[in-house]
Amino acid sequence: MANDVREITDLLQARRYDAANRPPAQAPIFTIQGKVIGCLQSYIVFSGLPKASKSTFVGAAAASALVPPFQGIWGMKLQLPTDRPRIGYFDTEMSSFDFYRQMDKIISLADKKKLPDHFDAFTMREDMPSKIRLMIEQYLIDNKDCSCLIVDGLLDLCLDYNDPKETRLVTNWLKRITKQYDILLIGVLHLGKGQGETLGHLGSNTDRWSQATMIVEKNKDAGQFVLKPKYIRSDGDFEPVAIMNFDGRWSQVPYIEPVPAIPTKKSKN
Repeated sequence: MANDVREITDLLQARRYDAANRPPAQAPIFTIQGKVIGCLQSYIVFSGLPKASKSTFVGAAAASALVPPFQGIWGMKLQLPTDRPRIGYFDTEMSSFDFYRQMDKIISLADKKKLPDHFDAFTMREDMPSKIRLMIEQYLIDNKDCSCLIVDGLLDLCLDYNDPKETRLVTNWLKRITKQYDILLIGVLHLGKGQGETLGHLGSNTDRWSQATMIVEKNKDAGQFVLKPKYIRSDGDFEPVAIMNFDGRWSQVPYIEPVPAIPTKKSKN
């Protein structure tokens, strides 16, 4: 009992506000069109329906860290600290073939011949949520120079994305590791097909504490895939980012507003 009291007392002291020990401001490391989207000690979310090309936008965000400092990709720029340039990419959904094709896409977007040594990628489709979280944290312990972690997708960090207790524990884990290891975490999360909201209690929790949540949509009429802001805590909204696939090569194109659906009239009996 005495040890428990001492532990709580020590924790309380460690959490105390200390005006003489102000932490440095967290520099923005991910921007879109110059707008601050993500800083260290935070996480952001790319959300969208299945097959909406969420992973393509996330791949472009990752690739933007591999191009020169003043060059971005589709208006996105991931500028990592020079002393901590490492990226950890964890995929939990793709087949082995699609995972390697995703890495090829990142290499192509960055105009490289291969991934640099400071870009680590892992496929974890066959692993259980608890083991995935353990491996991610072990990676952060072993790689102090990692400042950005990408998790595609966040649903696989829990068994039941509608369980309030489990999803809150996962969200608390996200909050803890981003602060403890001083990283930006970029996550991918599905939208529900009904209301178009991030899925379940996990989606509600991640939206609440993320620095930014964005939506990837498909404009079928224009053949475009579009990234839009949903919740941005920092500089405000960015303009929609539209891309198209030209025979396997993705390129940014001018955004075309979707044509509103015309409501159908109900026939009278």
